[in-house]
Amino acid sequence: MLDGGALVFLATVLLSLICIAFLALNIFAAAHHLETAKRNAETVARVLADVGAKRKAGQPEVAECHLRPEDAGKLTWGPCWEAITKLPEIAKLTNPLQPENNVFGPPCDGSDESIGRITLEKGTPWFSAGNTGVTYAASDSDDSIATETPLRVQVCNRWGEAVKVQELKF
Repeated sequence: MLDGGALVFLATVLLSLICIAFLALNIFAAAHHLETAKRNAETVARVLADVGAKRKAGQPEVAECHLRPEDAGKLTWGPCWEAITKLPEIAKLTNPLQPENNVFGPPCDGSDESIGRITLEKGTPWFSAGNTGVTYAASDSDDSIATETPLRVQVCNRWGEAVKVQELKF
């Protein structure tokens, strides 16, 4: 027969195993949702790369993203991005981590509102003492896209931290 101490020990082990199983399920679900969010961001990156390639080739898929002679070099990101978000592949996306949160938004800030959000950052080339690189910052609707523009696509994880998905030229 088991004495009282052995029963308490077995109950503790059983309770611990149950807690570990629930924790594993929670971690698996969060990882699955993050992978879904990353696939959404990859879709956005692919669409941006396609639109950018057609724009560069002079065959605009999205008229708001194409520089016309009458624009005089004043092509901005806001109208272009608004038209891209209406494309069928992009319009159907939802936020898998927090369905009530927006799909797109400003860079990850650690808040609950940023969880699962896809963010786009515009790259700015810099040159210093023979070194070159790109600095990324939040894209603004007034940013010029008259020339090829580096973009970084990220998704915010469940802690609101940025996970880089892809960098591309638009």
